Amino acid sequence: MGFIGWIFYIILGIIYFIVLSFIEKKYEITKIQKLIMSLILMLVVSGFCFRIGINYTSDIFLAFIFLMIIDIIYNSYFIERDFFDKNEQNIKYYIILVIIGFIINQEFINQVNLVFLTGEDLRIILWSFVFIFMYSFFKEKSIFSNVTFNREKFMSSNSVVVSYAKLKYKYHDICNYSKKDIDNLMYTIMIFENSKRSKLLRRYDYFMFRLNGNKRKLGIMQVESGKFITDSESIEIVHKRIEKLYTGKSKNKCYEVLKSYNKNDYEYLKYIFDIIKKI
Repeated sequence: MGFIGWIFYIILGIIYFIVLSFIEKKYEITKIQKLIMSLILMLVVSGFCFRIGINYTSDIFLAFIFLMIIDIIYNSYFIERDFFDKNEQNIKYYIILVIIGFIINQEFINQVNLVFLTGEDLRIILWSFVFIFMYSFFKEKSIFSNVTFNREKFMSSNSVVVSYAKLKYKYHDICNYSKKDIDNLMYTIMIFENSKRSKLLRRYDYFMFRLNGNKRKLGIMQVESGKFITDSESIEIVHKRIEKLYTGKSKNKCYEVLKSYNKNDYEYLKYIFDIIKKI
């Protein structure tokens, strides 16, 4: 490595310290963020070294050791703060930084001919950005989210009857309730939610939930949930709510329940209920 190499690492340590101190003071970053930014700096410097032919990248992680020494000197002699205070965990931070820096240095930087991205790498990243943009666009425009239903265009009575027959055949065992009113209320909500969110889109919901774990509406009854629930579980959850709303209602119980359950779509729910009530 030679004398020039050590000088190079010392200068890098000083540069790292100045850059990280500026970022830390301006943005109040956490130690994890500081650690990641330190590693990014190492990668960026290594990339430039490859480009301009500076052959001192084989042990470039050593700059982090000089960064620690400069930090100790700065804390002890300039701002008179105890660098070794256990609450600050500075030693632990630098040990982790040097170890990770060494691993990246040995397993990545020293194993490639070019640190910066190649055209092939950029192609993959570019398409990744395209997919991310398309997903964000669809999400923002509510293409894959719960659609706002046009209340002037209700399902035809024939469509309601067909949906009722299909859903009753599929969920008869689950929706076999003692009260006919509750039975009809459940199928009313089921038909309504199923018309808004098809099985295909619900599968997309399940996929996204498993991907990011964010709370979202799941199941045929579109129950907002922070944990994975099946169609059957969503039916059971709504049944408990409907049964609770049904208890204590006066005349026109069913209409009152529907209004309490979903005031915004009450007219549409009432329309479906009136059809299946006659079946």
